[in-house]
Amino acid sequence: MSITLSNFLIEKVSKDDLGKFLKLHIQLPDGHCVIRWGLDEFTYLQMNKIVSNKYFDPLAVDYKYELVPYVSTYHDRKNNSTYFKGVIRCIQGRRIARVEFICSDQFAANMEWFKKEVRNAEDVRHVLWDHFNE
Repeated sequence: MSITLSNFLIEKVSKDDLGKFLKLHIQLPDGHCVIRWGLDEFTYLQMNKIVSNKYFDPLAVDYKYELVPYVSTYHDRKNNSTYFKGVIRCIQGRRIARVEFICSDQFAANMEWFKKEVRNAEDVRHVLWDHFNE
């Protein structure tokens, strides 16, 4: 049984000594959490390109980006290959853009895990932001 998830607020898409990551603010039934979501190189490059772009006003500073908590699967019959797409919402004031990005199967699997297995903050204890900054 899965829970209904709100979009995850992206604070940062970055890299450090531990690797590439998203810093996300998430809302779970038992409260708000900040987590570190590890990223593979391919997905990191896709997401970083999106959050580095100012879609509406290049001079505005009040942009927010949200990760929509689902991934779609697409099958290309021509190449007989399957690929995954995630969605980031770019928000600036009252304007919103829905930006799709191709992601890795690892990222898609992590999103499915999150949707199907995470019920409360205890389930994400191992990826809480404070756990990495002790």
